Amino acid sequence: MLSAVRLAVAWMTVLPMGLRDTPDPRTAGRAMTVLPLVGLLCGLVATGVAHGMLALGSEPLLAGVAGIAAVLALTRGMHMDALADTADGLGSYAGPERAREIMRSGSIGPMGAAVLVMVLLAEVAALGALAEAGAWVAPVAALVLPRCLPAVQLRRGVPASSTTGFGALLAGSQSRAAVLVLGVLATLAGAALAVGGPAAVDAVGDAAVSGWWAVSGWCAPAVGAAFGLAVYAAAAGFARHAVRRFGGIGGDVLGATIEAGTAAALVAAVLLI
Repeated sequence: MLSAVRLAVAWMTVLPMGLRDTPDPRTAGRAMTVLPLVGLLCGLVATGVAHGMLALGSEPLLAGVAGIAAVLALTRGMHMDALADTADGLGSYAGPERAREIMRSGSIGPMGAAVLVMVLLAEVAALGALAEAGAWVAPVAALVLPRCLPAVQLRRGVPASSTTGFGALLAGSQSRAAVLVLGVLATLAGAALAVGGPAAVDAVGDAAVSGWWAVSGWCAPAVGAAFGLAVYAAAAGFARHAVRRFGGIGGDVLGATIEAGTAAALVAAVLLI
């Protein structure tokens, strides 16, 4: 398991982990199972940088920019690249083979550029708003949640879109137990998106001024948990769509899911707090 953690960090960040050999499929699969740990690292970095900028007198929007930029530097922006490629592939309305060629081309089309800008704006604005609200747990959870999602897309029975590459190594690597455990973790991370919202209300009796969730002290976390479960189910549905459009699952689809999930989770946290 330690090897899997090291591999996950080496794959998904710029941190040197001293791994030189090609991983075996079993270790590679376990690396995707422990991917939420990388999300925890990214969440701590983003949240710490954003709060640090606010402490230095920065505006919330600039704090959000700094926090997201720190994560992009840590992860080499690989998920953003995957998001743009996937958007271009889907937007092409071409058959599976041609869509995969578009995704491999290395250039960004209008669909990819538009999606990239919207996702970045959502992440930056939401992280800045969360930092301004004094939230720590919620933004960290927002980066853990999307890294639970690849597990359900790599469940057994989902084919790879190519015989080579990331998808070929990982497709079908997640057991039913792993899919179930990470589904539970996604649900818990969703509940954590609300930490800092209802907790900021001194008592349930303040419901008249505290928002729609204040009828119950745990209503917002329950909504967040439902959101986490819904996002997990949506990731499974997106995997099925990827099989139809691209012929299977690939690294770009996994990365796009993580990045889009990050934006969605950060925005949800803002709404819940």
